[in-house]
Parts: sequence; structure tokens; C-alpha cells
Amino acid sequence: MTVLKLCGTTSAVDARLGRGADFCGILIGVEWSERSLTLEEAREVARASRVKNVILLCNPSAEFASEVATALHPHALQLLCHEEPSLVKELKSSLSCEIWKAVHLTGLDGQATPEEYVEAGADALVIDSVDSSEGFERLGGTGKVGDWAAVAALKEEIDIPIFLAGGINPDNVADAVKTVQPHGIDLCSGVEARRGRRDPDKVTALMLRFREAVAEVSDPPVSESG
Repeated sequence: MTVLKLCGTTSAVDARLGRGADFCGILIGVEWSERSLTLEEAREVARASRVKNVILLCNPSAEFASEVATALHPHALQLLCHEEPSLVKELKSSLSCEIWKAVHLTGLDGQATPEEYVEAGADALVIDSVDSSEGFERLGGTGKVGDWAAVAALKEEIDIPIFLAGGINPDNVADAVKTVQPHGIDLCSGVEARRGRRDPDKVTALMLRFREAVAEVSDPPVSESG
């Protein structure tokens, strides 16, 4: 059954709005993101979420990643940027939480392959899009839909959970679930009023359409014969 992660959570209010999801994504120390928090701000959000927390870091040192994991006890750390498979391997060997890796199938130079991250021990891959329109690489929260066919194909080749991200919103979440049937759906900007602030109506609509699609995929209607 497909699960749901709402990412880029910036406040306790937005964390409470996301309690119907399975995971709450929180960014720490991501300099280019308006959704990024300090460790203490993230602690407040994590306490309010009441679901499994995933902390997103961009090119962290192993020491900083360990500090965050020790302070917040997340379900997972998600590496968001240009991290090498060697860091995935190091964190897997030293931390008790899961290690997820964001992977960008196109548009990111020098990135290792999904298979290399799997071999390094990643517990899940988040397949996301890249936006360079602002003069830098915005990794996550782009609002840009990726190549769903490529993600569906990768899902058949990779034996760890795959999350589909990139441009998912209330209008296309059902198609995303039915077309790709990923382990998880991951979104951020699709339920925001503006960057870093969620729209309650969009969250409600997203949750409803997501659950309907998951139910349909899990228990498809039986066609009548004869």
C-alpha cells in the first residue's frame, strides 16, 4: 500500500495539518531553501507531527548528520543533494535510523546511480526533479513533475522502497499513485499557499484523493462478465 510523506514542514501548525500522512519531512541547514530550519526549530516541529519524522540534510558531514539523529531521533535521515554513496554507507553503519537518498534521474551532474546508493545500503530512494530556473539547483520543492515512466521502470529494477516526488498536488496525486504505484508519494509545494506555509484546503483535498487512489489500487473493482 502506498504511503504519503508531506515534506518541507516549517511549523508546528503545519505539522498538525500533516498528521494524516505517514511521514513528516523537515529540512535542517539547507541554505538555499526557504523551508529550512535550525535544529531547535526542527525539534518543535518534530514534536508536533505525531507521525514518523524524516529529516532532510544537504551535503552534511557525517558528524553533523550524527548530531541531528542523536538530537531528534527521526525515523530516517534523507540526503537531499550531491552526497556520495560512501556517506550513505558510513551513516548506515553508525546510526540506528534509516538512511534515505534523494535521486534526480535527469538534470544533476555528477550524481551516482540509483544502484550505487542501493549497494551502499540506502533504505529508500526518493526520485525527485531539479529546477535550475533561479540560477541554482533547487533540489526538492520544485513543483516540477518528473518522468513518471522512468520512475515506474526503476521501481521494477530496485529492491528497496521508491518514493515518487516532484510536482505532485491534489490534481495529479491520484494519477501518480495509479500510474507509478510507488512505495510512497512525497510532496511539498503542491499543498502550500506559499513557500513554507501549507494551505489547509489543499492538504484536505490531497489527503482525500490520495486515499481514494490507494484504495482503488489496493482493491480494484471486479469487472462483470457475461
